[in-house]
Amino acid sequence: MFNTRQSATRATALVVILAAGILAATTETDPTDGKAAWRFKEIASGIFFATGTGAMTTMSNSLVIVNDDHAMLVDTTVSPAAARKLVAEIHSDVTDKPIRYVFNTHFHFDHSHGNQIFGDEVEIFGHEYVREQHLANVLEQRTNRTFTAAIPGQIEQLKARVGSVTDAAERAQLEMDLRVREAHWNALQETEVKPPNITYRDTMKVVKGGREVQLHFVGRGHTGGDTIVFLPAERIVFTGDFFLGRPGTNALPYMGDGFVNEWPSSLDGLKALEFDVIVPGHGTPFRQRKQIDDLQRYLRDLWKQVANLRVEGLSAEEAVARVDLSAHQSVYGARVKSVDPRAVVRIYEILQIQHPL
Repeated sequence: MFNTRQSATRATALVVILAAGILAATTETDPTDGKAAWRFKEIASGIFFATGTGAMTTMSNSLVIVNDDHAMLVDTTVSPAAARKLVAEIHSDVTDKPIRYVFNTHFHFDHSHGNQIFGDEVEIFGHEYVREQHLANVLEQRTNRTFTAAIPGQIEQLKARVGSVTDAAERAQLEMDLRVREAHWNALQETEVKPPNITYRDTMKVVKGGREVQLHFVGRGHTGGDTIVFLPAERIVFTGDFFLGRPGTNALPYMGDGFVNEWPSSLDGLKALEFDVIVPGHGTPFRQRKQIDDLQRYLRDLWKQVANLRVEGLSAEEAVARVDLSAHQSVYGARVKSVDPRAVVRIYEILQIQHPL
């Protein structure tokens, strides 16, 4: 792995990055004090799984693809500051080759709001739906607002807890959490959404630097434009938030912008790809295909129950209390007993379009 060359390349790589103006993070947006914000694991030759260490807010996973004379990056994380840190650590820990190609799996903030650190010479690929959403004032879009609006309150709660804790170790951890949260809030203020500059509709094959990368839109699911990034030679698929999972248990994706009625059929398109390893947008890589079946059953059950409750005349808020998904507890755990209200609201929106009351 490239990590054996880390000490020999770190200084040179950082000089290059600084000269290029990429590593512009300040103490306000980077609370790590030089600590690593990302860890990298080589899961195939030249293919690195990137996930956050907790030293700063990163939220989602990325994939680094190292080719003959350049590197590719799948998903640009949650903020410009986190993306700058990611690029810096790629260059110091993985490869000193320039990142020339970027892929967005979908439009959500935690996967694409680092796009802006890349110049126009970098080709950013995404589904045409992603570009449409990015150009439609996405910062005011519901999902972005619901996930960011709570941050100031979380900061105040952490401040209050820091002031009330007497245990030194607990206080130190809370202070670190507070620094990370405040830095993330500051980082969000510089966000300028940059949409993909290359789009596709159904499938696209990108062959660069001796590597084939396939982009697949297999149908609407987590959003209206999810991209599955497939490496056929390595039999690796990066699913973004279209499909999540962890060894031993499943992870339920956020459904607030989803198409729950179409999602199960779209997942059949994922099954059709010949892969061995699934790299999700959150969680860790895994191999269990059965988890796709589990999610399909959950989604179909959720859709059916909510649709029936709407026919009974219940509001979305009332339906949330009536949905019973305990049949899926063996897969998803006790948390499945309560459904995310945002998922029910979204299902009601789709049903209203299909069957106006």
